[in-house]
Amino acid sequence: MRTESLRTLAVYAGSDIFRIAALLLHATLLLHIVLLMLSNQLGLSQLGTGAVLAVSLMVVLAFIRYFWLRTSLLLRTPFVLLEMTTVTSAIIVFSLLDEFPASPMPWLIAIAGVFPLVLNTRIASVAIMIVAGIGYALNGGVDATIEAWGPDLFATLSIGCLSLLLSRTLHLNRIALDQVRTNERRFNTIVRVTRHVFIITDKAFRIQFANPALQEVIGYSLEDLTEKGIRPAMHPDDVDEHRSKMHFLRDTPHSEIFSRHRIQHRDGHWVSLETRGYNMLHDSAIGGLIFSIEDVTLRRSVEVKLQQETAMLRAVLDLNPSMIYAKDTDGRFTVSNQSFQQRFGYASEADLRGKTAYDLCLQMADPGEEMKALDIADEIREQDEQVIRSGKPLQDIEARGFWRKDLDRWFHTSKYPLLDAKGKTVGVLGVSQDVTKRKQDELQIEYQAMHDILTELPNRRYLVNTLDSAIVASRQRQASLTLLFLDLDFFKSLNDTHGHDFGDKCLIEISKRIVDALPAKDFVARFGGNEFAILTNASLAEAAVKANKVMQAISERLIIDDVSVKIQTSIGIAQLTEEHQTPADLIRDADAAMYQAKDHGRNRAEIYDAAMQIKLTRHARMDVALRFALERNELSLVYQPKVSLSDGKIKGFEVLMRWDSPEYGKISPADFIPIAEASGMMVPIGIWAMEKACRQLATWQHRYTHIGNLTVAINVSMRQLLQTTFFSQVREILESSQVIPSSIELELTETSAMANPMQTMETLSMLKRLGLRLALDDFGTGYSSLAYLQRLPIDILKIDKAFVQGLGTSHSDREIIHLMMALAKTLNLETVAEGVETLLQIQELQKTGCNLGQGYLFSPPLSTDEAEAMIRNSHVFPLASPAVR
Repeated sequence: MRTESLRTLAVYAGSDIFRIAALLLHATLLLHIVLLMLSNQLGLSQLGTGAVLAVSLMVVLAFIRYFWLRTSLLLRTPFVLLEMTTVTSAIIVFSLLDEFPASPMPWLIAIAGVFPLVLNTRIASVAIMIVAGIGYALNGGVDATIEAWGPDLFATLSIGCLSLLLSRTLHLNRIALDQVRTNERRFNTIVRVTRHVFIITDKAFRIQFANPALQEVIGYSLEDLTEKGIRPAMHPDDVDEHRSKMHFLRDTPHSEIFSRHRIQHRDGHWVSLETRGYNMLHDSAIGGLIFSIEDVTLRRSVEVKLQQETAMLRAVLDLNPSMIYAKDTDGRFTVSNQSFQQRFGYASEADLRGKTAYDLCLQMADPGEEMKALDIADEIREQDEQVIRSGKPLQDIEARGFWRKDLDRWFHTSKYPLLDAKGKTVGVLGVSQDVTKRKQDELQIEYQAMHDILTELPNRRYLVNTLDSAIVASRQRQASLTLLFLDLDFFKSLNDTHGHDFGDKCLIEISKRIVDALPAKDFVARFGGNEFAILTNASLAEAAVKANKVMQAISERLIIDDVSVKIQTSIGIAQLTEEHQTPADLIRDADAAMYQAKDHGRNRAEIYDAAMQIKLTRHARMDVALRFALERNELSLVYQPKVSLSDGKIKGFEVLMRWDSPEYGKISPADFIPIAEASGMMVPIGIWAMEKACRQLATWQHRYTHIGNLTVAINVSMRQLLQTTFFSQVREILESSQVIPSSIELELTETSAMANPMQTMETLSMLKRLGLRLALDDFGTGYSSLAYLQRLPIDILKIDKAFVQGLGTSHSDREIIHLMMALAKTLNLETVAEGVETLLQIQELQKTGCNLGQGYLFSPPLSTDEAEAMIRNSHVFPLASPAVR
């Protein structure tokens, strides 16, 4: 559509015509006056001269207004009225002058035709009336005939009215043209910036107009299509249908078409287009066919991709074994997969869409189960509403199936909120899986985790959990709760003798006997190994009766694989008290009572004794404290003199150990030495004591040369002797301390020497070769064999104080010591009597030929400084007078 003519078309407004008309009016009036003056027809008075000057000024202003000052300043109503008044007044002045030969009416008519062009309609009408009135007055007024004033008056009014009509018409035409130009600019802007292609063709489909988007869409410009005659190729699949629609559009007046087709772009790729055509041949303003074409290549690509993704999503949904569905906020199903549809007997998603959980539950329920079905549907609806209200998922709901065929099946369900683009919850997505196999495996794993595999009894974990609940329930009901703890006696020996398979079979049979011997309500568990536990709501007396019954059942002869065995058990009984805060507390006390039963001879039941537990607890705490005693310098050595029974001189010292604990104070060796032996701490403690004693003796030997063969006796435990590194450690101590080896005596008890005679003899022989002296302590209290004794490389026999205390009063003790002395002489051993406390004991020992004595009669154990003082002073103990204690 060509619109270039609008750009040059101009419609003058009243102001444009007024500027030139006013200039011509003023100029011709002035020219008329000048011509009259030149022809001597006009002689001006002073008033006339003023009128000429006024007209001349109006000419100048009109000239300026037309050529330079084209603004509205000189077109404002007050100025125009002033200008009109000035010119009218000048004409009146001229008409009143007798010298002015011309009629004023042509000029007044001209004024009535010029000034209304720029005045308001009402003001212009008044002005025209005034000018007409002035003309009427100048033509004679009321005295004149109508023939004299009529034509001029009507001419003035007519010209004025025509001027008003012309001004109005010009104004309306100007507005219309401005609107047309605005619309043209808007149209040009729209067609240039839009991505849609707009084309106008004639009836032969020749392009009359096309916007720039055409080239952006298909790559060809308007000139390519119109001047060069290029015709872009259409996809063969679209040609026939598109051509048919185009013919219909052309041949059918007022018709519209819509067509989807593909055009080949200039660079070779296919562009998908959507075309809407309109038959506007009947419209004279257009006279052609209008086409609006949209490039939908990207959208079609997205649509194809969306269709593919939708198909894939549907495949994923339908192939997923989980039951997947979606509901709206009213609880109606909107989406479902095949697994869900088949589960509830529906052939397709369309059949299920719109139904609710109530419909499904009532459908699945058998006759008479309608109320149950509604309750289930209510529960499902509450879950859905919770998700919708909170906007949070409801996950990991595990429950059994609701209906008969599903009661043995488990389902795992999660529900998630469905959100729209604004984040508002518009539905619920549900995913439900049949997890029966996994749940059965979990239950099996849980069973195995809580039960003993061998006996199928509850295990230790199950016992602790049950005991925890039972303690709470017992205290709430104020009922008795008692725990029996069983340990099979010497069961390790049975395993070592017959093998672990045999032992396992025995455990299976014993567990059955325990269960059969007790009421069904009692809880029986295998605690571990050959330990069992029984939890019962019984008093201590009732528990003791049950314990005896269990012991009797277990002790009956047991035949396994044609092998007959008899197994016994020790049982500890503990009743729940206020002191028991946890299951471990009650188990601890029952276990302690069981060990008490073993200590009292086994195959018996013992009730927990708090005093015993206090002792055991103190023993355990001391064990812990002893492990830190060495590094905290809590241990020290004392020295007790060994005195010659012939002259009272000090021949040596026995090194004894003391423990001063910050927590327990001074602890007797009788208390902590057994703890150290049992825990294994005796090994490092013994080495520490030996090293310290050797260094101290080496210092004395260096400092006091007169001491001669003074010895220091150091106790050695059985654990030390059995250590493979003991010999090398002793050798290193001797080398580092530089002590004389023959001045060191190692004392070992008769029991430790006989623990492993062959290894002991080998170790002692090696120590003997280092030059050490060896002493056998507590002789006569153990179970040594004389055959082994004579083979031990010992130098000294120490007679236990149990025999020394009876000297002078007990004939049997005296005889025993005589025998020991005879044995020592036979084996050429030196003898030391321990626990000497009376002069009578010294006399008896002298009679037997005992070499040395040691005891409180001479001196208690001394500190290092006190012992050194005795060495320095060569102290001699009196043997014939009472000993000072």
